[in-house]
Amino acid sequence: MQDSTDNKLTYKRILDRAMSDAREAMPNLPTANTLEAWEAFIADLEALDAYDIASESSEWDWVIYYSRAMELCLCVPSSVLNDSEESYAEFCLEVEGFYQYATQLASLIVTSEIAQAVETLKDELLELANTQIDNGEW
Repeated sequence: MQDSTDNKLTYKRILDRAMSDAREAMPNLPTANTLEAWEAFIADLEALDAYDIASESSEWDWVIYYSRAMELCLCVPSSVLNDSEESYAEFCLEVEGFYQYATQLASLIVTSEIAQAVETLKDELLELANTQIDNGEW
């Protein structure tokens, strides 16, 4: 987990950190260039659940501290904030004040960004693996 307390939050930093968490969750590339190794790699990728990974990875310092959560909410595009507000309304989460609301929204934003990063990276690695299989001389 990265500590970000000394740096100004930007949406790019959120996306970069989400991608970093996604990379950590990916299986290692095969060490042997065999059909079986690539097929096993594909199976490992397909077994990944983006929202499980995101839920496990989303307890960032940017989410759990009130001031950082508010800063995070302010630096994302309006569409991202609106999506998290809609998700919040769907879940009917109950909080006791503005600061808790900000941490809930920040958590929803981060979870969503990590899940999207996992799906993006997973798709890229599946494409790579399938290309390796298609081009291999087995």
